[in-house]
Amino acid sequence: MNAFGEALPHLKTEVPGPKSRAKIDDLARSECPAVTARRARREEETGVAQDPIVWKRARGANVEDVDGNIYVDLTSAFAVAGLGHGHRRIREAAKQQCDALIHAMGDVYPSDVKIELSRRLAQITPPPLTHSILGLSGSSAVEAALKTAAVHTGRPGALAFWGGYHGLGYGALGITAYREEFRRPFLTQLNPAVEHVPFPDTFRPPFGLPHEATPDRIRDAVLTHIRQKLEGPATACESIGAIVVEPIQGRGGEVAPPEGFLAGLRQICDDHGLVLIFDEIYTGFGRTGAIFACEHEGVVPDIMCVGKAMGGGFPLSAAIGTEEVMASWQLSSGEAIHTSTFLGNPLGCAMGLAVIDTLVDEEWPTRVDRIGRRIRKRLEVFARRYPERIGRVRGRGLMLGLELVKDQESRTPNTELSLALTDYCRRRGYLVLPSGRWGQTLALSPPFVVTDAQWEGFFAVLDEGLKTLN
Repeated sequence: MNAFGEALPHLKTEVPGPKSRAKIDDLARSECPAVTARRARREEETGVAQDPIVWKRARGANVEDVDGNIYVDLTSAFAVAGLGHGHRRIREAAKQQCDALIHAMGDVYPSDVKIELSRRLAQITPPPLTHSILGLSGSSAVEAALKTAAVHTGRPGALAFWGGYHGLGYGALGITAYREEFRRPFLTQLNPAVEHVPFPDTFRPPFGLPHEATPDRIRDAVLTHIRQKLEGPATACESIGAIVVEPIQGRGGEVAPPEGFLAGLRQICDDHGLVLIFDEIYTGFGRTGAIFACEHEGVVPDIMCVGKAMGGGFPLSAAIGTEEVMASWQLSSGEAIHTSTFLGNPLGCAMGLAVIDTLVDEEWPTRVDRIGRRIRKRLEVFARRYPERIGRVRGRGLMLGLELVKDQESRTPNTELSLALTDYCRRRGYLVLPSGRWGQTLALSPPFVVTDAQWEGFFAVLDEGLKTLN
C-alpha cells in the first residue's frame, strides 16, 4: 500500500462507520441543528441516507476518518487544499511561526510576516492590483471589496449574477444568488440596491435562447442586457457602483463564461464608472491552470477577492485592489474604519507565504493546466459513453464538473443522479461533492497532487456508478 497521502481507498467499516455516527450524534447535542446535516434530514430531503464521516487526519490527497477508513479527497476540502493536505512547507512554516508569534495587532501593531504577505500578494497579482485588505474568509474579502466600491463611487449597490456564490455574511449574501433559500429568511436585511442578471451559461442559455445558440450570441445577449439596465430609465441601477462576478462560477456548477465576456464587463465598468470585482476565492492560486483565472483572458479587475487555498488550510483571505481604488478609503487616522481583531494574523500570513512560494517554485499553475487537460479528456470519454446521463463536462484546469441530465434534448437537471453518485463514490472511498443551482453537477476540485493510480481508481468507480445507478 502506498504511503498515506498517495494511497488508494481502504475501508474498514461501512460508510459512515460506527464511530463517525456516534460522534455526529454527540455533535447534535451541542451544535445548532442548521449546521451539520444528519442522516434523517438528508434522507427526507434527498432520498439519500447518509450521516457525515468525521475526519481525523489528512495528508496529500488522502483523508482518514475516526473509524480508520481512508479516502481519496477529490474536493480539496472545498478547494482549500490545492497543494494537498498538510503540505510539508506549509506545516513547517506554521510550526516556525508558532514558535515566534501567533497573534499581533493587525491594524495597530502589525507583524513582520503580515507586511511580507502584503508585498508578495502585490507581486503575484496582475498589475495594477497592488493594495490589499486582509480577512479571514471569502465572505469577508467580498464585503471589503463591496465597501471599497461604495467608498470609491459613492454608490452602495452592485450588480451580480444568478448562480453566483460569494458567501453568507450579510454583505456577501446580498449579492449571492446561488439558491434562493439561502436569502429568503433575511431579505429585509440585505442591501436593496443589488441587481441580479443571468450568467452566460452556454449549456443553459438565458433569455429563452435556443440550446444551439452560439457562445458569442449568449455572451452578447447578457452584455446587452446589462447595458440596457444601466442605461435605461431611472431605476435602482442608478445606485449601482460595482459589478461582481466569478470568472468561473464554482458552487454554481463549474460554469465558465464564453470567451470575451469578462472583457465585455471590463468595458461596461469603464464606460459607466463602475468598480469591477472578480471573486477568485474559488478559482485563485492555481486552481484553473493559472495563478488567477482572470489571466486566461488577460482581463484585470479593479478589485480581486481571494481566499480558500490562500492559507493552506488556515482561514485567510484578501481583497486586492488598485492603488487608485484603495486610496478612496483615505489615510487611517489611528482608528481603522474597516478592520478586525485577527486581521493579518501572523500564523495565517506565514502559511499564506508558504502557499505562494510553493505554488511558484514548483510551477503548479502550469502543471495544473497539463493535468487538467488530461483529466478533462477522460471525463469527455464518459460524456460520450453516457450521453443521456452527462450533458456536459464543465470547468477548467482542476475545477471540473459533470453536468448530469435526465435527457439531452430537454437538459433537465438530474439532481437525483448527482446525489446518488456522490454517495456511491463516498461508499467506495472517493469524496466528491454536488454543485450547481439544482445540485445537478458532480464537482471535482481535487488536490493537485492526486496520483495517476488514485485517478484511475476513481474513474473505475465513476464508470460503475454511471452504469448501475437509476
